Amino acid sequence: MKYHFKVGRAKSVVLDENDTFEKLGFAILDAYHIDSDHLFMFTFSNGDETNSVSPFGPMDDYRDVDMDSPIKSRQMEVGEVMTMLYDYGANWTRKVKLVEISDN
Repeated sequence: MKYHFKVGRAKSVVLDENDTFEKLGFAILDAYHIDSDHLFMFTFSNGDETNSVSPFGPMDDYRDVDMDSPIKSRQMEVGEVMTMLYDYGANWTRKVKLVEISDN
C-alpha cells in the first residue's frame, strides 16, 4: 500500500506503508529543499504527538507515537490531517493531509 500525502499547498509525498513517520518528515524537508539539521515532530488532529527526531535519530521524549513506527501502524484514514513542526525555535509548520491510500 502507498500513502499519498499533501503537504502545505503544493507539495506531495508518497510513501510505502512500512515507511516510518521519520522517513515522512525527511521526505517533506527534501520536498521543500530544507536541510534537516533541526528537530521535528508531528501532531495529529486528536492531539497525539510523535516523539522528536533529528538527523541523528529519534529522541526518547515520551510522546504518544514513536517516530520510527510504520505509517500503517497509525491506521490513518483518508482526509486525516496532522501538523509537522520543524525547528522548534523558528516554528516552521506544514499541514500534512492523507489524500489517498493506493495499492501501488
